[in-house]
Order: sequence, then structure tokens, then C-alpha cells
Amino acid sequence: MASKKDDFLESEKKAEKKAAKKADKEKKPRKNPFKSIGAFFKSVRSEGKKVVWPKANEVFKNTLIVLVVILILGVIIYLIDLGLTQGMKGIKQLAATSTTAAEETTEPTTAQVLEEETEADTSEPTTEKAD
Repeated sequence: MASKKDDFLESEKKAEKKAAKKADKEKKPRKNPFKSIGAFFKSVRSEGKKVVWPKANEVFKNTLIVLVVILILGVIIYLIDLGLTQGMKGIKQLAATSTTAAEETTEPTTAQVLEEETEADTSEPTTEKAD
């Protein structure tokens, strides 16, 4: 069995190891940020030299292909839009013609009755005289 003294010594050793690791981390020299930035741009330049640029003839051909594809897709989208618009107009016309018209009556509407009653109420002033 381990005694309390042994346990205490082991925990002290662990604490010393942690402190030593922490001290090692603090001792590492920091990198100069300007050197890192310079190295970055140096590698960018070396990668840029490896780029193979296309010839003018190839660029022109690819540009024409892109323009033709855009034109074709534009026409397709226009035709779809036109078809949907005409379809919606047709549905609206169908709905307008298929609805039944209301029968014409000579009886006044509710709004007309209310208007007549209101005019009658306001045209005849009612004043009562007290005797």
C-alpha cells in the first residue's frame, strides 16, 4: 500500500513536470511577422510563374461559347415565361367568362336602403319645445 507520503511525492513530481512543460513553451522564440508575410508573397510569386496563360485565339473561342450558351438559355427562359404568362391570362379569362352574372332586380340594394334612411333622418329636423 502506498502511504500518504508517497502520494504527496508523486503529485509534486507531476506538478514539476507541468511547470517544466509550461516553461519550455514560454522559451520558444516568436516568429517575426514580417518574415512570415515576406515568405507568403514569395511563394505566391513562385506559384504565379507556374501559371500557363491561354493564347488569344483560345480566349476568343471560349468567349464565343459562353455568349452562345447565355443566348440559348435566355431564349429558353423567355419562352417559359411567355408560356406561363399566356397560361395565367387564359385561366383568368376562363374564370371571368364562366362566372354567372347576377340577375338584375328593381329592388334597392342594402346600401341604397341605408342611404335613403340616412337622408330621411337628416332632412327632417326634430325639435321639441318644452312648455
